[in-house]
Amino acid sequence: MHERVGVIDLGSNTTRLIVMEYQRPDRFKLVDEVSEVARLAEGVGDKRVLQPEPMYRAIEALKMFHTFCRASGVNTIIATATSALREAQNRDEFLDVLSQQSDLRLRILSTEEEACYGYLGAINSLAFTNGFVFDTGGGSTQVTAVRNRESIRSFSCQAGIVRFTEQFVKSDPISKRDFRALEAAAVRAFSSLDWFVAGPGLELVGMGGTVRTLARMAQKKRRHPVERTHGYVLTRDALEEIVEQLRDSTQREREAIAGLNTTRADVILAGAVIVRQVMDRSNFAALTVSGQGLREGLFYEHFLAGKQPPLIDNVREFSVRNLALLDYYEPLHVAKVRALSLSLFDQLQALHGYGPWERELLDYAAMLHDIGVRVGYYDHHKHSAYLVFNSALMGFSHRELVLLALLARNHRKGEADVSEYSQVLAEDDRERLLKLSSLLRLAEYLERSKSQVVRDVHVELQSDRVLARVEADGDATVEVWDANRRSGLFKKAFGQPIEIVG
Repeated sequence: MHERVGVIDLGSNTTRLIVMEYQRPDRFKLVDEVSEVARLAEGVGDKRVLQPEPMYRAIEALKMFHTFCRASGVNTIIATATSALREAQNRDEFLDVLSQQSDLRLRILSTEEEACYGYLGAINSLAFTNGFVFDTGGGSTQVTAVRNRESIRSFSCQAGIVRFTEQFVKSDPISKRDFRALEAAAVRAFSSLDWFVAGPGLELVGMGGTVRTLARMAQKKRRHPVERTHGYVLTRDALEEIVEQLRDSTQREREAIAGLNTTRADVILAGAVIVRQVMDRSNFAALTVSGQGLREGLFYEHFLAGKQPPLIDNVREFSVRNLALLDYYEPLHVAKVRALSLSLFDQLQALHGYGPWERELLDYAAMLHDIGVRVGYYDHHKHSAYLVFNSALMGFSHRELVLLALLARNHRKGEADVSEYSQVLAEDDRERLLKLSSLLRLAEYLERSKSQVVRDVHVELQSDRVLARVEADGDATVEVWDANRRSGLFKKAFGQPIEIVG
């Protein structure tokens, strides 16, 4: 039975709602997302007093999201608030007004809880084991140390984009004096964080609207061929270019920068300086962007109820299976194509020389190769590639995402043009793609009738060809005939023909 949960996050800058549809224990999907820039932290000052206008905007946004959840069939609503409300001297006043106008109940997260839920969002959506996760919001930044996928300690400071903008960005474009004050404040905010240091095997993961915006700006500047920010690697050098561009621009000029939402044009400089200081303090040359954070972390706690800690065991495998189950999925056919693909891969290892990474990608591509049938049978290989590109697959780099999509594209006929993805692919990926695609295509046609008549295939390497003997549980004439017809890609990839016999 499918259920829906709505997660509302009242942040210092933006109020957001995500609606997730799920079926325990193996599938979920995002069905809606709404955000409103309420700027609850606007004008709080040193006395931490919420101002009437921001309070009104935030309460109206919460009421609207609550109504939206009721209207869209949400079974469970999880509503939380973070830094701005947590620190406010008059938060009881805010809660009283909200209770008079709505029966929505807010849970105010502690700094430790805020860091924990952000970590859960990132760790359950990236292939990330050891390092640090940070989240820069409107009022604060949280840093969490991760070892063996578990949170071991966290830190929070009042370095937020709204807070720092109000305190230090008082000129447009920012003056040298204001910029020095902004940089100095960022340095002070993280000065006590002595355990936040890069090292062998450690990665830095950044989340939140500021990090995603900076990533989009870098992507647009470099014409990055993959649209999504999740999994994007933002380098320190690329961030420095953005900081310098923002520093020399007026707010009006910033509003025209590709990738920068106009609602963030006034606060993005402070955010960029904070993120830069995070990288400088930890001595990381790059960070990986997580498109998931606190809201998704709250969902994972709900979805994985009873599991402590609420972690998906294998993010990549779960995500691929989740996508397959949500789309067109024939378990017996997929299992056979996977088995035959991997059998060919293992027996031909001496020819291709690839290892566990390529084997894993081939396995996942075999699981997803037919999901395009959901769109339509004709050209379903192209539809499969589109769905892989535009899905919420988790745990994969942009390079891996491209390879998976193109493997699905090549499983049936033709050959994808990889030139538009040269920026994210390695020099030898075209050859890698051809060889893996040829194995997937052979496996697909050895399962042509979707009857699992071919039990296995036994490969013999000969001087002038590869001989593949089919082991069948019945008449495999059609499978042998069609696989031989589709063997041209194998010859192109490996430089010698393959002959398939019954």
